[in-house]
Amino acid sequence: MEDRFELLTTEGTPILDPGTAQENELLAAIEALSSETARADAFCWMTRWVTAAAVQRALLRILEREDDATSVAEMVDCLDELPTIPQALGRSAWEIFRRRFEPRSEHSWMRSQALRGALVVVQGDHSLVRRLQSYLLDVTTDDDGAYLRHVAKVTGTILRRYPDDDFRDLLSNLAHVGEAADEATLELGLDRLQDGLLARTQDALMSALTAAQGWFRRSLAASEGRSDAALYDICTSVLIDVQNRGLHSDLALDLPKLRRAAIEYSAFAVDRHSAQSWLGAPSRERFHWLSMATKLAMAAHTFTKDTWLQAAIVIEDELLSIFFASESVFSRSDGHGADILGRKALVQSLQKRRYYLQTLNQWLAENVDSDLAPNVGQLRDTVQHSLAGAIHRSPFDESTEGWLVDVLKKAGLDAATAAMTAAQFDVGMDRNRQVAELWAAVIEKLSDNPDYQRDHPRALLEHMCTLIVRFLDFRANVGRSTDPSAEYVFRRGADLPVEHDLQLDFLKFLTMSDAPSFRAEARDSGGGRADIALEYRGVKSIVEVKRDDNVLNNAELAERYAGQATGYLTTGVCFGFLLVLDLTDRKGHQPHISEQISVEQKVPDGSKVKYHIVVARIQANRKTPHELR
Repeated sequence: MEDRFELLTTEGTPILDPGTAQENELLAAIEALSSETARADAFCWMTRWVTAAAVQRALLRILEREDDATSVAEMVDCLDELPTIPQALGRSAWEIFRRRFEPRSEHSWMRSQALRGALVVVQGDHSLVRRLQSYLLDVTTDDDGAYLRHVAKVTGTILRRYPDDDFRDLLSNLAHVGEAADEATLELGLDRLQDGLLARTQDALMSALTAAQGWFRRSLAASEGRSDAALYDICTSVLIDVQNRGLHSDLALDLPKLRRAAIEYSAFAVDRHSAQSWLGAPSRERFHWLSMATKLAMAAHTFTKDTWLQAAIVIEDELLSIFFASESVFSRSDGHGADILGRKALVQSLQKRRYYLQTLNQWLAENVDSDLAPNVGQLRDTVQHSLAGAIHRSPFDESTEGWLVDVLKKAGLDAATAAMTAAQFDVGMDRNRQVAELWAAVIEKLSDNPDYQRDHPRALLEHMCTLIVRFLDFRANVGRSTDPSAEYVFRRGADLPVEHDLQLDFLKFLTMSDAPSFRAEARDSGGGRADIALEYRGVKSIVEVKRDDNVLNNAELAERYAGQATGYLTTGVCFGFLLVLDLTDRKGHQPHISEQISVEQKVPDGSKVKYHIVVARIQANRKTPHELR
């Protein structure tokens, strides 16, 4: 879908605002569209005015008369990207889709796309959900195999929202249908994995993880190694291993497998759903489980050392994120499944290495006013309790919230959000001091950007610059021993990293930071797909990720790639970010951090608008300091 699409009246006049156009004018313009591509483009373009009654009737007319399955698939994609679908439109669209997926005489591809469309429009409408559920339970295994594959996907999505043994039975039956087997078994595995997240006991957790892994392996066997099943298989393997053996040194060997599975999955995964879409949930769940498994493997690697050389990073970024996994990884606060697994593993490892308790005590002594202190104290006390065999748990000290929480509450935040924000503040000050001078130099060069004069764009710009200079500082200093995922910047020779290594690394960093909302591989930005799309209170920008093996300086990088970055920014703010994996062989050295970030300006050909692009590069092809000459 292109932004320059025009819908013309029968007289050839462009309809600029379908929301205010006459219904007969819209319908006549639609009738004049000569190709299925044009009709799909018109449909997607008009969804911007979906609340208008005339537009809804025009959308239904296109949908009802379209007999090309590929065009219907594109229309369903556009419906799925809507934050909400008006009830009148959703119910009428349901009838259109139903008449397409129920008859077996229809082609399987059209039926499949109509069924997916039905799933999209029933969300939020309980009456339609029940009708879709009723239809699914009547599906039999003698239907077309290709269609049953989509039935399995939709059934799994419904099952995650409305747990029901009847739908588990349906998936079990579909698991014996050749063309649908890998999809049905994957959905059954996801169902058991969800049980694991809700588990309240060790036995229930282990049972759920083991059953889930069995289904994922059946999915792998039934397919030609589908990447999502492979990713879940390695994740559950790590979680089961941790449950059985704790954080042992061999877990570090799983990190390359996790990384490879994540890259292979990401190469095919595209998150093209709205934040509210049920179809988008599995992709987000996959990232959370990958994050949990990776953190456990990294923590196991950390525990092989006799001392924590960077205690603050280990305690704050590794131990706490595992001990409070439900909050930090899964965005839950119930303390079940993931917390049961992570806490047991950490406590057992700390029991075996009691000298680490001294490090926790030292951290608490040096950071007594930190808002993370209660969490660190809870971790320390849990270990001490398990060692002493007596309850010794410090209550939460409400005074640690301090005056900052009161200020944030007065600014309009609810109590929970204020407390969370305050909890980040003290630690953030220490980390920001390390890069404050560099940050100030970058911001000074951005200060003449017109968007910088407005509150929300300035907030997004300043905060993203903070995160980027932190990321540069982190990746420049932290080595493979502390963070095995840093290995890609030390790879040399023929097996050099690719730009996706950097993109995945930065996405993980954003996920674990107080970042604004972001999406990877976001469609429909300037007519293309942005590597990372950012949004804060309606302000949108992008991060473009590149790799280059002949980097002289950042200005040269801007000459090569800033044009592409500005191509995604033609309807909003005039600033963006370019993140480059620098593969230039500097004999293993890396430049000073001040040389790795700059602000460059770009005026695209044919335009008079000046863009500011923050260019940052991560040096790869490195050697450790003791290898340098």
